[in-house]
Amino acid sequence: MRFPFLAFLAILLLSTCNRKVAGPAAGGTDDLPTGKLRLAQVLRAIDDKRATSEWMDARARVDVASENFSIGGTAYIRLHRDKAIWMSVKKFGIEGARALIRPDSFFLYNRLEGEYIAEPLSYIEEKYKIPARFDLLQEIFFGNAVFLTEDLEVSRDNGSIRLMGRNREFAGDYRYDPVTYQLSSMELQELGQSRAVTVSNASYAAVDGLSVSFPRNRRVEVDGATEGTASMDLEFTDLSFTGPLEMPFTFR
Repeated sequence: MRFPFLAFLAILLLSTCNRKVAGPAAGGTDDLPTGKLRLAQVLRAIDDKRATSEWMDARARVDVASENFSIGGTAYIRLHRDKAIWMSVKKFGIEGARALIRPDSFFLYNRLEGEYIAEPLSYIEEKYKIPARFDLLQEIFFGNAVFLTEDLEVSRDNGSIRLMGRNREFAGDYRYDPVTYQLSSMELQELGQSRAVTVSNASYAAVDGLSVSFPRNRRVEVDGATEGTASMDLEFTDLSFTGPLEMPFTFR
């Protein structure tokens, strides 16, 4: 895997846009609500905890590792809901790469190698065989689950609320805190390809500008089968949800 670092970061996040959740339980099984779980009620409770904002301005410590390399730095992330996602990654204060993602396109400037890429989002899907949708990517940045539909199975499992489902291409497994209905983790398995992606959320905390708690820690793990494995850890250190925000994209 030899991608520009920021492209790899974007690809990892894009690739998480399908399913699974597994995460911390709020206490033991005694904390679980009693009575039969009804999917519609669970989905409503989850939706009430969904983070959303017109703007997001964030700084995060990021570490990416694969079988061939590892790298860390500081990621600066700006989001204008349904419009654009801007990212810049720096190490020792020096910018290494910058990306701009729009609903239909993807722009990358790898400053270290003087490389510029401008492609439709479908390029990522075609080249790396992963789903590439802007709306799903922005939900991942907010720490929300994606592809929560009404045909999932709901159950209690090891102190968590568990949702499971599949279609012809993917199998998904989600787990939620049974008291707060916060997403702990989600996993997608691509049927017939032995590839899987897991996203875990942790360290939920109140943040100015949001009515719900935000997970300050995010871990993405990708098992690409014959293509190898990779992981990314994000620790959000600064968060703001006010705008408007500038999203500069120059090549100097």
